[in-house]
Amino acid sequence: MWTSRQQLLAQASAFALASVVAAGQSAAQEGTPDKSSTMKLQTVTVTAQKRTENLQDVPASLQVLGGSELASQGVTNFEDYVALLPSVSFAGQGPGNSQVFMRGISSGGDGNKSGSSPSVAVYLDDQPVTTIGRVLDVHMYDIARVEAVAGPQGTLYGAGSQAGTLRIITNAPSSAGFEAGYDLSVGTTKEGSESYSVEGFANLPLGEKAALRIVGWHSKDGGYIDNVPATQTFTYGNITVDNAAYVEDDFNTEENTGARAALKIDLNENWTATAKVMHQRQKTNGVWDHDPEDIGDLEVARFFDDSGQDKFTQAGLSVEGNVGALQLTYAGSYLDREVEYNVDYSAYAEYSAYIPYYSCYSSGTLDELTCTDPRIQYDSDDKYKTMTHELRIQNDESERLRFIAGLFYQDAEHDYLNVWHIPTIPADRSVNANPLLSGYPDDAYFITDQARKEKEKALFGEVAFDFTEKLTGTIGARFFETESDLKGAVGTLFSGSPLVDLSSGESGDVFKGNLSYNFTPDALLYVTYSEGFRPGGNNRASTSNIPAVYKSDLITNYEAGWRTTFWDGRARWNGAIFNMDWDDIQITRFDPAESPLGLTANVGTARSRGIETDFSLLLAGGFQINGAASWIEAELTEDYIRNLSGQNVDAPAGTELPDIPKLKLALTGRYEFDFMGNDAFAQGSYRYVGKRYNDLFVAARQEQDAYSIVNLSTGIDRDAWGASLYVTNVADERAELNRNAATYDERITTNRPRTIGVSFYQRF
Repeated sequence: MWTSRQQLLAQASAFALASVVAAGQSAAQEGTPDKSSTMKLQTVTVTAQKRTENLQDVPASLQVLGGSELASQGVTNFEDYVALLPSVSFAGQGPGNSQVFMRGISSGGDGNKSGSSPSVAVYLDDQPVTTIGRVLDVHMYDIARVEAVAGPQGTLYGAGSQAGTLRIITNAPSSAGFEAGYDLSVGTTKEGSESYSVEGFANLPLGEKAALRIVGWHSKDGGYIDNVPATQTFTYGNITVDNAAYVEDDFNTEENTGARAALKIDLNENWTATAKVMHQRQKTNGVWDHDPEDIGDLEVARFFDDSGQDKFTQAGLSVEGNVGALQLTYAGSYLDREVEYNVDYSAYAEYSAYIPYYSCYSSGTLDELTCTDPRIQYDSDDKYKTMTHELRIQNDESERLRFIAGLFYQDAEHDYLNVWHIPTIPADRSVNANPLLSGYPDDAYFITDQARKEKEKALFGEVAFDFTEKLTGTIGARFFETESDLKGAVGTLFSGSPLVDLSSGESGDVFKGNLSYNFTPDALLYVTYSEGFRPGGNNRASTSNIPAVYKSDLITNYEAGWRTTFWDGRARWNGAIFNMDWDDIQITRFDPAESPLGLTANVGTARSRGIETDFSLLLAGGFQINGAASWIEAELTEDYIRNLSGQNVDAPAGTELPDIPKLKLALTGRYEFDFMGNDAFAQGSYRYVGKRYNDLFVAARQEQDAYSIVNLSTGIDRDAWGASLYVTNVADERAELNRNAATYDERITTNRPRTIGVSFYQRF
């Protein structure tokens, strides 16, 4: 009798195999393929290993979403493209407010600004744009491809690439000729308001040796969640309030406006320089979670303002050239990001035992008869600045012995001011009444005002050698030093010593080994050993159980994978099986019994193992199928006890890690045909995300339901223009994207209801 674990593994493994067989049978029914046919899948070019390569020659688990696929799937943001990547999952509460995970590496504490760094690195072109707490939500227009490199990428990408790397590659300028275009879209959401987008680009040759590419966009996503009339009575003081000033239908709206420019210049026959700059502003109102259990479907009750603005400017410069037989590359970047948002925090006033000390005091005495309105508004102002420099040298990829070596430097700073307001608080109860704190809003009862700095210096390299025409071995290493500083203030009126000034640092190394064997030019098998790390840092406070400094945690990965092309180039099937051991896990957790602050500690071990696969089939008659799947089992391998001196086990060995679905599927079918002399298409896509938990701790966590999403579209493409009709979320599914784990305010982040729209594009 098979165990449920074995059954799940078998199901995930069989998914891609069954799809290949089924598609092959479908094609056979149409007739035997013509062996002389020139119809083949397009070659996919990638740069994930910092070389330009054919995807099918890369001995690594790498999935690519090309520009045409992104456009045809209607991908415009982070959540859209993550849905198509089997090894990637996320937890979030709306646009620009997500944490990303790969291959099951999640402890549930990610996103705390004073806690762990992300375990997945995000790159925009050749520049890292990884930030703590909120993934950079780049508007996806005029994008060449997205590369998802699963598993530790510690040698080539360093800190932050502990579990994998996401790379967004934009279209580059070209001096080959003028090109321009625009795209328009408008849609309406069931029981919601309208959405629209306007996008455009122009590629402008500037002579034979230079070109400029300009991109711009503006979009608005209409709301679909109502803030409904409600009252709330607070137990202490029996105060009743209403939200009449904030009631609004379809109040969760988003506007995204931005532009991007790239200038490429051939300095001479050997050297090329490319400068890029991008600016984006994302404005949101409302919340993207609802309360169907207590209030109603797509309804919520909020008692203060919920709004935000996320704007960033990212600039990069790359210079490439030849020094004799070697290629030299410099890549530098600067990211300046500011995120401001306001959140209704009123539910906490009922949950917290501390709030009466701020709203029910009279003449120095806690008096329930004197209580005033205890509602809370939370404001956050985050400023990110990141500067990176990378210099690398490599020889020609056609050499039998190939190498790449480089130097890397990163200097990142995150300044954040978090203020919790009670508008009715007496002056002698506010933060400013603490002689060690001053200059904050008069109604602030708690603040976090800190600056977090991280630096990384590294020497890295990889060497590959072709032992035979079929067998290649690769070894890689990265030697690094990291520094972390945390300074500032955190506290309340009652904080005795709120000032923080801590520094720490580490040095270490990570390694990689890989063997690949080409059975045929179209069939490659590889095995990999790789390591990935996440740097340590500083806590805002320490206790008898949790030290002031936490150290890096390490993932050790064992992987076997395959890349195959067959059926005369009309079919591809790639995949990998992996086992990853996670040691000294950084877990960030708020435990009132331990500290009034969220603190991070290195506690315990975990293991993530699974299989990920993707395939493409080009069938006779203009029909193509793309699919991807992953099955991941991620769990603790030893008991976790939150209070290290205690005896209660908060999460026993075998507990599933949070935010990770065991099974994730994505399947797309596209049929292209002639319609009255025009190129036409019909497309359908199916996405499935399995059940997962919202927290690590057994006593507090809840299971989030699995969900399936179906999208349909059809349209025509002519020489210079095209139009389409689309329906997203055809079944009007309420996906549980995230279930708030806080016991005082349980809401469920959900997806957009069924939306019907049309789009139009024109090219010049």
